[in-house]
Amino acid sequence: MADETPKAEELMERLDHRSPSTHWMDVPVNIRKGMYCYAANPKSVKYLGLPNARAWNPLDDDWQLPDNWQQILHEGFKERLDKFRSIRIFMDICVRCGACADKCHFFLGTGDPKNMPVLRAELLRSIYRNDFTAMGKLFGRLAGARPMTVDVLKEWWYYLFQCTECRRCSLFCPYGIDTAEITIFGRELLNLLGLNIDWIATPVANCYRTGNHLGIQPHAFKDMIDFFCEDIEEITGIMPEPNFNKKGADILFITPSGDV
Repeated sequence: MADETPKAEELMERLDHRSPSTHWMDVPVNIRKGMYCYAANPKSVKYLGLPNARAWNPLDDDWQLPDNWQQILHEGFKERLDKFRSIRIFMDICVRCGACADKCHFFLGTGDPKNMPVLRAELLRSIYRNDFTAMGKLFGRLAGARPMTVDVLKEWWYYLFQCTECRRCSLFCPYGIDTAEITIFGRELLNLLGLNIDWIATPVANCYRTGNHLGIQPHAFKDMIDFFCEDIEEITGIMPEPNFNKKGADILFITPSGDV
């Protein structure tokens, strides 16, 4: 996570679940230390063949975006609207009843209205209305639409990664909107610009390279198992004899890399 983790007392002082007096579109994004993930390591991004691999910092003003980043987002948005009927439906049918609000642990833990699943999705819907609906093009903000700007992009990145895709919000939605799918959709768009987080990019790169998310090499994995066997012998007096890649074995035991 980020450089500084706020103390529990500080977080409790900030919590306020009352309706804000300012319209959410007028509240600028504030990327706070302790509340964001590190940007992806450019080596991991490059290894995976993802676009725009470079070193960048979410706290910097310049995120080193491609010159045509707005066009890339627009085309990516349109491509997915055409490909996934569910996305277009989810963009249109929400009535903003708020049934999902108090189901999200990120909203309950931060008190930030933009962490309500409904408002997190509105971050994307506002651009959808502006670019892909007649009402949004004609009436703009009156129709809940707004243009894509750098500040909006940073808002996307900050809030779309404050979601664990648990789908608890979807469970309580009377319209069956899968808000997690909307969040995943938004992250896909961010990925087109190279706006990844290291918590995702590096473990995936490790899986591609070594077969496990921790990047453990085969010889290191074997050394760990041998070490465990020595511990077992010390405790029980029995020395296990593990086999690796044995042909004709009756049982294949795969240990999660996180357990090793």
